[in-house]
Amino acid sequence: MSSMNSMNSVMSNGWQFSPLWFLAAVLIIIEEVGLARLMARSSPERAKVWRRRGLAYDVALAAVCLIDSSPLMGISMSRLTAHMIIHIVEMFYIPIVLVLAAPWVPAMFALPVATRRKFIRWWQLGPSRWATRGISRLITAPLFALILFNGTMVFWHVPRFFNWAMWHPWVHTWLMGPSFVIAGYLFWRITLGSHPSPPRGTLRFQLLAVFATAFMMVFIAITMAIFSHAAWYSMNVAMLGPQQALHDQQFAAGVLWICGDFWLIPILVVIVRRIISDSGGADAAFERAIGRVSEPQS
Repeated sequence: MSSMNSMNSVMSNGWQFSPLWFLAAVLIIIEEVGLARLMARSSPERAKVWRRRGLAYDVALAAVCLIDSSPLMGISMSRLTAHMIIHIVEMFYIPIVLVLAAPWVPAMFALPVATRRKFIRWWQLGPSRWATRGISRLITAPLFALILFNGTMVFWHVPRFFNWAMWHPWVHTWLMGPSFVIAGYLFWRITLGSHPSPPRGTLRFQLLAVFATAFMMVFIAITMAIFSHAAWYSMNVAMLGPQQALHDQQFAAGVLWICGDFWLIPILVVIVRRIISDSGGADAAFERAIGRVSEPQS
């Protein structure tokens, strides 16, 4: 009964207060404390750069909370197309802003110098370093990020888990939405640098990650739209009826497919430009691609 009442509240199509605002407020306070210390020891030019990054970070966190609070969330409970748009924003666009904002640097400066050094020393050299170093290697590994991102995307589209999130708002608020943003952040770190660190993947792995993810999106979209003869999700069926829910699912699949172009093409352009730059020009890159020029020996 409580889950039904909370679901009816979400589906009222009005603005709702999301508990994510509490978490966002804590994270923003930590960031502002770190930024103040970081900017105090930076040149005026660098301080402006960090201020812009801080604002980008604040906007990204606010966007996550606004999505969970907005009338669009209520609409998305009955319209899978709206829900798919939210998924795309949470997985592909908000994480890009977080990557460019480089939030981990201000977060570390939020700690006093002595505490920060003590924490880093414990993480790198402490008695549990086999575990802490293993965690660091895992979350920074490009292959882990690729598997996590695509696994998260597939997991939440499985009807059993999607229905669980739709009928229990706390699952959507605390598990589904945040998992999209976190997995998206790690995915975009494969191809994008986050000050002061460069992209984590090699150029070849960046191409692999982009094409593998695009393929997975197309596969899910085709499965939802072409290979399905009935709606997958009980919430949509309950709200729209079986036939209308199936049509809505097909539109949602189209959104997933088409939106792939809005992130795929720009990042491919970036990667190709990197390949050309590393190869010494477009002609050299083409010659190497067709095998006329051997790869440089390391």
